[in-house]
This record gives sequence, C-alpha cells and structure tokens, in this order.
Amino acid sequence: MMTNIAAPQTAAHSVLTDSRGLVLLVHPAYKSRWHLPGGYVHEGELPSTGIAREVREELSIAPAFPPSPALVAWAPNAGDRLLLYYSARLSVQQVRDVRTDGHEIIGYQWCDQNALNDWLHPAIADRTRLTLEASRRGQTLFTERGRDL
Repeated sequence: MMTNIAAPQTAAHSVLTDSRGLVLLVHPAYKSRWHLPGGYVHEGELPSTGIAREVREELSIAPAFPPSPALVAWAPNAGDRLLLYYSARLSVQQVRDVRTDGHEIIGYQWCDQNALNDWLHPAIADRTRLTLEASRRGQTLFTERGRDL
C-alpha cells in the first residue's frame, strides 16, 4: 500500500573542533567533496550511539558527544533525510590519535571556520556554523532546507 507519509533516512554528522577552534573535515573515497565525519544511523540505533560509532569507525577516536544534537535539519529534496549534527571538542590526545582507514575515508584536514565554504557544500558549511553556534549556546536548533538555509 502506498502512502504519502515520509519515511526519512537518518544521518548523524559530527562537528569536531580542536583547541584552536579548527573544524575536522574528512575526504570520503566515494565523494568528490570534503565532508563532516558521520553517516547513517542503523535501524534501532540511537542517533547519539550512531554518531559515536561512525566517528570511531572513520577516525579511530571516541569523543564525548552530548546526548542531543546541536542541530536537526530536514532535507526533503535529498530523499527525505533527517540530519542530526553533534558537536564535540577534541582533547589534544584525541587530535593526535585521529587515524583514517584509507578505504572509506582517504584523508582528513583541519579547517578554519572562516574557510568552510571553500571546502564544504554551502548547505553543509551553513549547518556546520549553526551547529557550532547552537553548541556554544547549549541549544538544539531546527532548520528546514529552503527556509532557514
């Protein structure tokens, strides 16, 4: 039976910063652009567990993420996706311990917040800035593509 009810895919992304406020970007092997660490949440998995798993798989580190995302974004034109953005500041040791597997993630770099548009898709750059701002305020923001971005 067909319905008009949205059945969104849920993805969790991380905005990881170092002590200087630089943002960690990754280069997935399957994408032409740089991106944020993260990926799809598995069926039955809590989003906070999903982002922790994705970051551990992609970067070999385990940051302390808050239980709630800093930003919730709805992307209806991308297959009805619910995008959750979590923010965490990495310790000096975690920064040193970042490693990629060389298969799914083929590189990483630290990016100044003022240069996000040079490396990320504009919508992702905007969501990254909103995530950082919401995290600083201890809030969770909601945005819909086409309205807030």
